[in-house]
Amino acid sequence: MSKRKLTKKELLEKKVIEDRKFNRTLLISFGSFFILAIFFNIFIVFRYDTKFVYRKYALYGKEVPTELVCMNGDKLLNHKSLKLSYKGKDYFFCNRDCYDHLVNHYKEDAFIPDPLSGDTICKANALIGLKNRGEPEIVYFQNRKTFNQYYKSKNK
Repeated sequence: MSKRKLTKKELLEKKVIEDRKFNRTLLISFGSFFILAIFFNIFIVFRYDTKFVYRKYALYGKEVPTELVCMNGDKLLNHKSLKLSYKGKDYFFCNRDCYDHLVNHYKEDAFIPDPLSGDTICKANALIGLKNRGEPEIVYFQNRKTFNQYYKSKNK
């Protein structure tokens, strides 16, 4: 049996259907690529902000690494801090101005009361935790016992 020849109208309809399929495939492919590129760029451009938001939630109830805080402003940072020594103790700051402020106001800024026991502790020797979930404020603890008690009382 021989194939029947298609008329011009049938050929035109077949071409229109094939073009629609191709255009739909092309639109979906480029649309997906465009959306993927946007999300990728957002995470590349804002990676430090993304890490910072993650840390504000993930580090709550856990000991915060000292290199992620500014001991002058008592805040969690979105970048690593500077480790500088003063009077034989290592302190962490977001910039040199914060260090200079600590040097000029050592008695007021280097010591802080433990939130549970009330004992005065040096920030360089303290355990560090987040004050509230999702917020960058930090709090200093004298030892692991007061650290654990603080979070147990906050989670009730």
